[in-house]
Amino acid sequence: MKIRSFMIAGTVTLMLAGGSVWALKYSPMEHAADQAIANDEGLKFTKADVPKDNTPRTVVVLPTAKRSAAKIHVESVQSRTMSPTVVVPGRVQYDDTRHIEIKAATDCVLLKVLVKPGDVVKAGQVLAVLTSPEVGTARANFIQRQMDLKLAERSAEWERETCDNVLQLVKEIETRKPLKQLRSEFDSRKLGEAGSSLVTAYARWELAQSAVAGLDRTAAVLPERTVRERLNEVEAAQANVKAVCEQSSFESRRRTDTAQFALDDARRRVEIAWQNVAMLLGYREEAANADTKESNTQGILSQVECRAPFAGTIERKVFSASERAKPGETMFVLADTRQLWIAADLREREWSLLNIAPESELIVESPALPNQKFAAKLYYIGREVSQESNAVPLVATIDNSAGLLRPGLFVRITLANGEHKPRLAVPSSAVVEHDQKKFVFIGESEDTFRRVDVTTGLEQGEMVEITHGLQSGMQVVTHGGFILKSELLLESEK
Repeated sequence: MKIRSFMIAGTVTLMLAGGSVWALKYSPMEHAADQAIANDEGLKFTKADVPKDNTPRTVVVLPTAKRSAAKIHVESVQSRTMSPTVVVPGRVQYDDTRHIEIKAATDCVLLKVLVKPGDVVKAGQVLAVLTSPEVGTARANFIQRQMDLKLAERSAEWERETCDNVLQLVKEIETRKPLKQLRSEFDSRKLGEAGSSLVTAYARWELAQSAVAGLDRTAAVLPERTVRERLNEVEAAQANVKAVCEQSSFESRRRTDTAQFALDDARRRVEIAWQNVAMLLGYREEAANADTKESNTQGILSQVECRAPFAGTIERKVFSASERAKPGETMFVLADTRQLWIAADLREREWSLLNIAPESELIVESPALPNQKFAAKLYYIGREVSQESNAVPLVATIDNSAGLLRPGLFVRITLANGEHKPRLAVPSSAVVEHDQKKFVFIGESEDTFRRVDVTTGLEQGEMVEITHGLQSGMQVVTHGGFILKSELLLESEK
């Protein structure tokens, strides 16, 4: 009798334990939640709705009314090109090629500040007006060099014209054109000192020739010595003319070359002086201000207009009017934020990413901008490992025309880390999970759906790779899977 009582008690205990285990696996709270969501879909599951045939518990049969209310949607399982991805943290930064700190080149005092942070400015727009004695000195030096250049140009022009005339006169003398005719042709031309020497030597030669021309008539009267002297005078005068012609030609060319060298040097010094002014100003003054020369003559050589080197936004303003700035101090920060950089550090666990090709596409997300994804392109991966962080820098460019991103914003960067190849995949909405098991529902007919346990792999966007459990072409439920899961749970409860 006692043995029988113990057996009955053991049976009751086992029944209670089994009920407890089932309760742990599917609690009333979970069932209530499933029931509430099902009610939201327009369904009301009761035991009377459960099919009374011997359908296996992995199969759900939905009547037409329930199927319409659940809005079941089925898609064919297909292969899609996917690759493994790695997510690394990063920050939004300024594009170094579009970000500049406008600094004071010399000691200066700001007379006017015309912009504030957030202002959008155009290239060449005046940001501030300041005064600098060093700039005034540089401008004065430039003006002096301009005057020297004008003098060099006049000197070079004079020497070129004189040289041409002297060489032409030498040619005429060599043809023995009469002196009277030469004077009539070259009286109005510039000949310089060489012209006087040439004409004097040529006149003496003509005079000596005229004296020798009458020797035939007076040779019997004149002593032989006198005749020889006059003939020697002709030869000496002729040699002198030749020497003067050669010397005058050489000196004229030399003076012309010297003047040209001086002119070239004056031009270089003007350019150097102008570059010095442009360096102090930060822009080419003739392009920025057509009235510079007129303004300089009014005694404001030291006044400087600080201009924007390119179009962008004023990110920071450091000084106010009447403040003094020293050389190298930042006055404004200007940036073109229509394109920004995404910067991240690749550590040892992401070492395989070092071989990513430039221009590869990255996906950028930020907690500050939920449900938004931005496309970026890889700009470069650093070549040196930082000793402080033991990481290699990664920089990508991103379009910010909409202005949603700001420098310093935290982001997550998704990078492809493997070969792009076809993989069997389904929408993530098709995968249902219960009791730490993942499964999908396959449509076997218009109203019959079967649960299939699956193993998932890569997740990329809205798609999930299926590594085990499905085959290409199967009809998988992509919308309404939760309703089918709730139906299975009701059948299990029964």
